[in-house]
Amino acid sequence: MILLLLVLDSEADRAILADLFAKNYHRMKHTAMGILGEPGAAEDAVQDTFVRCIKHFDKLRSLPDNARAVYLLTAVRHNALNRKKRDGLYSSVPLAELDLPDPGVGLEEQAIRSLTVAELKEAFKKLPAGYRDVLRDKYLLDLSDGEIAASLGVAKSTVRVYLMRARRAVLGLCKENGYAKEND
Repeated sequence: MILLLLVLDSEADRAILADLFAKNYHRMKHTAMGILGEPGAAEDAVQDTFVRCIKHFDKLRSLPDNARAVYLLTAVRHNALNRKKRDGLYSSVPLAELDLPDPGVGLEEQAIRSLTVAELKEAFKKLPAGYRDVLRDKYLLDLSDGEIAASLGVAKSTVRVYLMRARRAVLGLCKENGYAKEND
């Protein structure tokens, strides 16, 4: 959120955005959570919505206060629906039932390194575009988390979450194809 505030030119615009975030964040996350069913995905949808609002800030600024909240809730709802439709990643199944790999980055990277290049290429092709982009930036372009965060307009911690999810998705696809062991 802090990076978004730096993008805006005037102190008045920064104050408007900070106020909108403080007043609407929880309702927006609740709306996204109802659609995506996963807290991390809901958080991403809210953050992406605020990033997109910067592009339309003139319109947002011109709205009355009560209409701004409606605008943001509508925007996050559409964003969440588009994410769900586009990525097909998120379901309403609780995380405990998904049998995801251990969240330790070291273990995930070890498992990925044990795969062949051909196996990784096949899994990479099947990933959603957002995951492919963040993995490409990190491992092929060798960008730091901070550089990736700046290019996406998100916090470094959000980049780390994106990377963790992308690595999990790669391992999941490799397991589906029988390339990775179940205990990886």
